[in-house]
Amino acid sequence: MKTWKHINEEQRKVICSGLAHNKKLYQIADMIQLDPRSVSKEVKRNRIPIDFTDGAKSNCSKLNRWPYVCSNCKNRYNKNCVFVKFKYDSKIAQRKADANLVNSRKGIDLDLNEFNKLDSIIKKGTDDNKSIYQISIENKDDINKSITTLYRYVNKGYLTTKRIDLPYAVKYKKRKHNKKYDYSSNNKIDRTGHTYLDYLSYIHKNPGINVCQLDFLGAIKTDSNNILSFILPFVHFTLLQLINKPNCSKVVKFFDDLEERIGTEAFMDLIPVILTDRDPNFTDIEGICFSKITGEERCKLFFCDPYVSSQKPNVENINKQIRKFFPKGKSVDCYSKKDVKEKNIVLLKSPLRSLDGYTPEGAFKNVYGEDLCNKIFVNGER
Repeated sequence: MKTWKHINEEQRKVICSGLAHNKKLYQIADMIQLDPRSVSKEVKRNRIPIDFTDGAKSNCSKLNRWPYVCSNCKNRYNKNCVFVKFKYDSKIAQRKADANLVNSRKGIDLDLNEFNKLDSIIKKGTDDNKSIYQISIENKDDINKSITTLYRYVNKGYLTTKRIDLPYAVKYKKRKHNKKYDYSSNNKIDRTGHTYLDYLSYIHKNPGINVCQLDFLGAIKTDSNNILSFILPFVHFTLLQLINKPNCSKVVKFFDDLEERIGTEAFMDLIPVILTDRDPNFTDIEGICFSKITGEERCKLFFCDPYVSSQKPNVENINKQIRKFFPKGKSVDCYSKKDVKEKNIVLLKSPLRSLDGYTPEGAFKNVYGEDLCNKIFVNGER
């Protein structure tokens, strides 16, 4: 148990005054309620030389014991004294103590082996496009540092991993918007009752209802494939589907296959509302909203306003996470459905701070049960 305290500035002033008035060591210690040994070490440690000359000697025997300074030496002002003279200054002693306190807390509180192990874990994780938070959660038995400390190690340059190696740590350049997306086919679509304003009205009347979000990742013009991303935001559960030459019928098939695997009742409970953008591939409102099994409405579909992606932030954020695996400007035609499924598994098994360290898969199983999770993803051939 810690029983000692740092000597403060007021106590140092008392020490300085006591030395000037030729007080005994025990007297000064009693005045500031400290052990005499602490006072003795303080003076000896923080004394400073004065009247130093090139020919001065530093082996005056009187300075080897209390008071360790020349405050009351009869030869203090004697020019014939050949020794280096010392004094104790409370202000200088306080500045030295403050500097030592700061320096003692700099650097890394690890030995070489611990540091090398930590450096290796962080480097391997960032090479796999994992965040510092995810690395920390997955290696909590080997990493006993906080998330803030790990980020500080990276930002200070202590680790092999640099700030530029972290996902999204480097600022983006301002984007060039030469041309907005122009879906000419959108002009002929009647979205009455399915606009974003209708969506706001619906969730106001049905507070707390689950709202799923749907989008395409986006591909280069020469690609024939694209990746459909579908997310249940409150548990961050994401489904990815590689679709060749996307169209309305293939998007509808995605939901039909999902309903067939889990059942209409589970589908209606899991996906009561879908919010998406105005991509022409999402325009078969009846196909998405109505069940092929029962013919009844299985969900509601609403569209965001044009060019306002912030209205569906969850799926936009997921698309940003997916970009770690499928970089923007690169073709996705070289990937198979198996490749996309593997990346989907990585997303589902990644611990998230917003889920208190749980994975989306774990959160989904906790809410809906393991059986439904297996039907949707693990056992589902998508």
